[in-house]
Amino acid sequence: MTTVLECRGVERVLRGRGRSTRALAGVDLSVERGETLAVVGRSGSGKSTLVGVLAALDRPGTGQVLVDGSDVWALPARRRREVRRRVGLVFQDALASFDPRWTVGQVVAEALVGRAPRCVPELLEDVGLDASSAARRPATLSGGQRQRVALARALAAEPLVLLADEPTSGLDVLAQERVVDLLASARERYGLTAVLVTHDLRIARRVADRVVVLDHGRVAEVVPVGGLDAAEHPATRELLDAVAAPGRREPGPAAPGPPLVP
Repeated sequence: MTTVLECRGVERVLRGRGRSTRALAGVDLSVERGETLAVVGRSGSGKSTLVGVLAALDRPGTGQVLVDGSDVWALPARRRREVRRRVGLVFQDALASFDPRWTVGQVVAEALVGRAPRCVPELLEDVGLDASSAARRPATLSGGQRQRVALARALAAEPLVLLADEPTSGLDVLAQERVVDLLASARERYGLTAVLVTHDLRIARRVADRVVVLDHGRVAEVVPVGGLDAAEHPATRELLDAVAAPGRREPGPAAPGPPLVP
């Protein structure tokens, strides 16, 4: 298989208010072509920081990020921008990622690569939206519909890999189910390679091939979806327990590790 996206020994330190915290500590992972990799962990485990690094938006302090074999941060700035365009992003807060002046059709059309604007209605229908939605403003849509627009925009760019950062967070249960179904069907239709970041193992089970469990910025373990129930690391067991306990919410943040010397 071909490796599409890879981290090698990635570390990322966040600084602020007189202290420094190691958000990522020697992360190694790889995503194969056609695979969906789920990155899971409780709040504060480093998931969102990892998204920024994988999208080549945040430069790691040490380590490498490779997209289709190219070390992103070793490339000239122009080439690096080209690589970024090959990574599709679906953010947790889709509305904040849209230009509020634009219609849905303009939001999606902005990302089209070598395709005519008439493809916009087709893309909207592919994500379960009526073509007439193109004339609406994203602010008039429901949370689930906005996530569909975000996915349509990401697909418009024909990405090498799709990064979805907590795409179901804040949605009601029905909307969550629809977004998960949409991700699964888009994978089949487009042959997507994807990284799904979530705290919910139920979602990971539905769409992923493998699961990377983050704990205190480190990879605790990498587990095939079929082997989750046999996983032994405490961080994975806690996430499994959260799914098993009805009504239980996401596990709280882990106790922070020792701060670095400023």
